[in-house]
Amino acid sequence: MLNVIRAKHTTWVDIKGPTEKDLEWLEGNFTFHPLVLKELMPQLDYPKIEQFGRYLFLVLFYPFYDARNFRTVPLELDIIVAKNYIITNHYKDIVPLKAIFDKCNLYEDIREEYTKKGTHDLLYRIVNEVLQASFPKLSHIKQNLDELESAIYSEQYKESVQRISLIRRDIIGFQRIIEPQGLVLNSLIEKADSFFDIEITPYLHSLLNSHNQINTILKTQTKTLDALDATNQSLIDTRTNTIMKALTIFLVLLYPFSFFSDIFSMTGQFLKFTLQPRYFWLVYGVMFAGFFTILAVLKKKKWL
Repeated sequence: MLNVIRAKHTTWVDIKGPTEKDLEWLEGNFTFHPLVLKELMPQLDYPKIEQFGRYLFLVLFYPFYDARNFRTVPLELDIIVAKNYIITNHYKDIVPLKAIFDKCNLYEDIREEYTKKGTHDLLYRIVNEVLQASFPKLSHIKQNLDELESAIYSEQYKESVQRISLIRRDIIGFQRIIEPQGLVLNSLIEKADSFFDIEITPYLHSLLNSHNQINTILKTQTKTLDALDATNQSLIDTRTNTIMKALTIFLVLLYPFSFFSDIFSMTGQFLKFTLQPRYFWLVYGVMFAGFFTILAVLKKKKWL
């Protein structure tokens, strides 16, 4: 689906789910290198930036949280920008991009404000909104980490293991999307002096700072998750060791009963001996004496 906004200084073409017909329209209304048109249709795997004469071709990715599968997936955003036009191409709705496009389409004053300085200002606004949309997602990850910490110290060890795997999957997906885009933003700053007005440079540095902030927060959250994972594993190991220790002590304390019962049941002579009431209790007395002797030794060794 192709939509066009025409302002005094800028034309904005937005394409969602590009088709061959859309590419034919672009080819008929703009002069693009065949490589650019070729890369608009298949979805790409990595961000990139290339300069083709009088226009730039950027590929960025928007981190979208897939609530059904509990992971962050990349949504591709292709941007072609020149002095008097900007083209955005994507396969699914990108919320911050759609919000800017709808405002420019519906409100003339906002359209004028966003386009009067040229395409570089609109490019900055689009990329900035895409980056800023990451912060609520980072807050959501932090909330999940806080809930995980509470679960761990509430002794919900088994549930925490699954939570850790889901949060780690989310963070890994997020990092895979965000981290490589720093190279694109750095390259955009380098090309800005020759391609855009010099006044855009501080804004592009602001984009890079936002990217670095997001990346730093993600690294901090990764370290936090690793620490919580180690803590949870340590508590699980401690609990397992405690259980094994209790079972071992229980078996050791029962050993006198097993030992003497085996001795007195080995032959019929001993069996007849234990059938007499007073000797029956004598045998059990020996068993309990062995039990309390072992118990005393364990306590003396401070194993209990």
